Amino acid sequence: MVPTPIDETRLKMSTTTLPLTSLKPVTRKVTLLRWMVRLYVAVEGLASIAIVFGLAFWLGLAIDWSFEPLPAVRVAMWALVLAATSYVTVRFLLSRTFRRLPNSSLALLLERNFPELGESLVTTIEASEHRTAKDSQPLGHNQLLQNTGQVAATAMRRIKLRHVFRFRPLLWKSGLAIALLLSIFAFASFQQEAFSFWLGRMQLGEAPWPRRVELTVIGFNPQDNRTVNVARDDDFELQVEASVRDGHVAPESIEIRYRLADGRRGRDTMTKVGEALVGRDRGQQFRYTFKNVVADLEFDLLGGDDRLRGLKLRVVERPQIIRMTFESEFPEYMQRAPQSIPVSGRVEVPEGTAAQCRVQVNKALKQVTVHDLESLEDLPCTISTATPKHFNFDVKTGSEDRVLLISMLDQEGVANREPYRVVVSTIPDQPPEVSVQLRGISSAITPQATIPFFGQVTDEYGIEASWFEYQIDKEVPQERPLAIQPSGRRKLTELGHFDLAANESEPANRRVALQPGQQLTLSLKARDAYNLQQEAHVGSSQRFLLDVVTSSELRALLEKRELGLRQRFEAIYEKMLGTTELLARIEVEPAKQSEELAVTENSNQEDLERRQERDRLRISGALQNVTQLAHETLGVADGFEEIVRELTNNRVDTEELKQRLERGIADPLREIASSPMPELEEILQKFESALHETESSKKWQATSVAQAELVSEEMKQVLDRMLELESYNELVELLREIVDEQKQLEEQTKKQRREKLRSLLDDE
Repeated sequence: MVPTPIDETRLKMSTTTLPLTSLKPVTRKVTLLRWMVRLYVAVEGLASIAIVFGLAFWLGLAIDWSFEPLPAVRVAMWALVLAATSYVTVRFLLSRTFRRLPNSSLALLLERNFPELGESLVTTIEASEHRTAKDSQPLGHNQLLQNTGQVAATAMRRIKLRHVFRFRPLLWKSGLAIALLLSIFAFASFQQEAFSFWLGRMQLGEAPWPRRVELTVIGFNPQDNRTVNVARDDDFELQVEASVRDGHVAPESIEIRYRLADGRRGRDTMTKVGEALVGRDRGQQFRYTFKNVVADLEFDLLGGDDRLRGLKLRVVERPQIIRMTFESEFPEYMQRAPQSIPVSGRVEVPEGTAAQCRVQVNKALKQVTVHDLESLEDLPCTISTATPKHFNFDVKTGSEDRVLLISMLDQEGVANREPYRVVVSTIPDQPPEVSVQLRGISSAITPQATIPFFGQVTDEYGIEASWFEYQIDKEVPQERPLAIQPSGRRKLTELGHFDLAANESEPANRRVALQPGQQLTLSLKARDAYNLQQEAHVGSSQRFLLDVVTSSELRALLEKRELGLRQRFEAIYEKMLGTTELLARIEVEPAKQSEELAVTENSNQEDLERRQERDRLRISGALQNVTQLAHETLGVADGFEEIVRELTNNRVDTEELKQRLERGIADPLREIASSPMPELEEILQKFESALHETESSKKWQATSVAQAELVSEEMKQVLDRMLELESYNELVELLREIVDEQKQLEEQTKKQRREKLRSLLDDE
């Protein structure tokens, strides 16, 4: 049936009172949908809260079990969980569950999910809301609205509201929440002790988690941020002990996870040392060496169910000695002022020195040990309280060297790698050094001789006394002080003479009475002021063994020496004559003749070169001979002068003999060696330089030959004087033999007379 047209004005007037008889089933469906939405949101919000709570429970348990954080960290964890739970509660439960849900919004929700409604539900809901509103204008024709409402009511009866919701996310969240809650319930039921312990931990309890594995790092102090100081470029051996007592078990391995300062990471496994036995050992040992630690690093240890985290190695410098000095006070006998001696591993100090060693290092020290290897004791050491970088200890030197080992531990717990080795070398006091010799005295002396000593007596710290010590044959040694005493001087050169004929207060008494045939042992001794031991330090010269002879015997010995010197000089003279002949045999070829020979024949040129080389060698040999003969001549002159001195020191000299030996022989020989022979050397050098220059070489050849003849002539004159002296000595020797024969004849005559008298007495 088709509805009849209705007047528009009439329609408007009638709509204001037209009821919607089909609105009730629609509003009932919409209200049910609202409650279903609220229930869905509430369930989802509660599931979200349960998920947050469950995750917080297990995550907090894992963190606390693994790291055992400090109470402050656990408080922060509590605050974070409460904040997250509050946020989820407000965001997913309260704000969504109690949010206003208008009918129009729900109608649109249904329209989107159920297209068959054809917007009838929205129109019906809007018409219903419009009708209830005060002073509202008519929305449309009543009949049309009735028809639309009827269509919506009919459609709503066929619609299943559950199809509006997606239950899979809700089931997933609810299942996860239920699983988390059930896991917590199961943990609380089956692990009541662990659950209670966890609750105690969350209540900020200090007791650590009980574990099957208990690791202990040797040398790390938990109160010091688990940090150990390591010297730069040093190896660090990490030692870990896994307890095997009180129900603990040792892990098979311990893993190290380390982090370097530059961000690099690494891991390694510790070395298991031996095999620990329960009941015998306290724990299983593990070791690991960090090689050549140059920078700070942090590492964790993981073994079994135990974890040690946040262990640190901090690189520091080793304590090193910057400066070391010995403040030395020397023994009184040395008469030296105190001195500061720098030390660099070895120091030398005189014996008996008392010293205080002062040391400065680069770091503040905690402990210092100074070990004496000689006494095997530690020396008392004092660290300055004002400046811990300084310490000192006393050293008393003995008679032997000492080796000190210095070990230092700084305030950061780092020690020096090897003990500093300080060698205190003791310089023992040496006896005075007596370096003397006899001059003008040989191994034979007369009873009235005076024995001169030449040389010096030295001592580093001064000589207190000096004397002669002499011994006649095997008698007890006796002493005679020097005429001039050293009086603390460090060097004594005025030694004087030991006079056998010296007199004491009575002129007739000779201090040393010697007889021919005896032997005199003589030495010079000196004593310093050393007083550290009972025995004084006495230095002695060599012992001179002197045979006591008569004056005639001494002259005979000296005459033999004169004969030896004369024979030696005769050889010098003969060699000088040979040198003169050698110079005369040199052939100087004219330069023009040499050129002609060179042009005519090569063989002549070779002969010329050989002759020139021969002449050069002759000049060189002559020069060498002259130099040698000059030294030998001086030696002969010294020999004759020594004979004169020996005659004088033995008091057997005569003026005539001294004239013959000194002025007749020694002085002329010294003059020859000092003047004409050096002139001859100079001439020969010039001759050698001008050998290839014909005119110059001839001139120098003639000059050298003339000078050589002059030297030979002067030597011949001295040699003649020696022969005269020999004749004189032979005459003296002849007289000496006559005197000896006369003495023998007198002794024989006396002997015969005694025998004759004895025979006469026997006859009577």
